Amino acid sequence: MTEDRLSVEMQQRNPRTQEVHRRQAFWQIYFPLIVFGVLVVIAVVFAILAEDTKTSKWSDISLIFMISITLIVFVIVIGLLVVSIVYTRRLLKATPYFFFSVQRFTYMIEIRTKQAADMAAEPFLRLNEYIAGLQALRRK
Repeated sequence: MTEDRLSVEMQQRNPRTQEVHRRQAFWQIYFPLIVFGVLVVIAVVFAILAEDTKTSKWSDISLIFMISITLIVFVIVIGLLVVSIVYTRRLLKATPYFFFSVQRFTYMIEIRTKQAADMAAEPFLRLNEYIAGLQALRRK
């Protein structure tokens, strides 16, 4: 049934939407990264080539901007790490209770299954017990 639903047409991507996605990805992701990278390289070149005091002043300013951008990225990464640590801790605190509930539910299923199996087998056991008793009486 699931193989019928996963036909070849459903597994392949739509070429028109794939092309639109590719164009949007370039202009929204790759192009700004390329522009920013070129600007950073230009700023680094200007900072390296600065020799006199006037350009040294501008190179110091550009270096401050480059460091500040790095610091912003660093603060974002640290923030994401702190958030992930906090939520991982909460998850680890909550996990034992939920796993205990699941384990208790599976034990309950196991007990009910054994009871149902015993109830289903009981008439056959009684019949075999009765037959064995009659055979034992015959032998004597």
